[in-house]
Amino acid sequence: MKLSDRNIVIAGLVCLAIGWWLASSPASPIRPEPPRPDRPVLKLLARVAKTFLWVMMVAERPPVEQANIVHARIDAEGHQVLNHGQGW
Repeated sequence: MKLSDRNIVIAGLVCLAIGWWLASSPASPIRPEPPRPDRPVLKLLARVAKTFLWVMMVAERPPVEQANIVHARIDAEGHQVLNHGQGW
């Protein structure tokens, strides 16, 4: 049996509708639980952690630019040849 594009779209929409119903309907057997009550201590810890992350990101000094020395030599024909064995 070959499925046409129309049948695939209809099946997708039906699956989307069923998923929406399962997630939001009060009669759904697998509906998520309502949100938990406020937790002031955890909210405070999260806020402090986020603040410290922002401070660490802004307070970090920029990296020092390094001058890379290229170890190159001139060969017999006058072309520069990079010597990878010497490193950077």
